[in-house]
Amino acid sequence: MKWLTALVFGAVLAFILPLMFGGTGGVWMETWVKWGTVRPFPQSPGLLFSIPIFLGSAIALRIFFNWHRN
Repeated sequence: MKWLTALVFGAVLAFILPLMFGGTGGVWMETWVKWGTVRPFPQSPGLLFSIPIFLGSAIALRIFFNWHRN
């Protein structure tokens, strides 16, 4: 898996996971996982972006698929 593909999948997960757990008014922002979560647009009512999930999943996907290919 190339880095660009891993980063795209990481970005998708970084948007989807916070929204699945309630967005700004849900469980996501009431627990420790809110660390590193930002609103990409200042007036956004519910759109969140999790930086740790973005970086962590991109690195994990890259490592897993490169290991799996060999």
